[in-house]
Amino acid sequence: MASVGERAEFESWHQALLAKQLSPQQLLVLQQMVDDGDAADLEQAAQLLDWQSEVVDSTEHLYGF
Repeated sequence: MASVGERAEFESWHQALLAKQLSPQQLLVLQQMVDDGDAADLEQAAQLLDWQSEVVDSTEHLYGF
């Protein structure tokens, strides 16, 4: 996902994972989530990131609301 002022490379981590469009660095983010016990596998990690981007408004998240 992109931050304010950046163009998003993709709209969904999960879709990008399935389409094999993630960079090695992006795959490492997912793998770290698995290693940390936040997700059971890469697919679940991608779904969690998608959920967070839908539920947490970036402006509200920035200011801690």
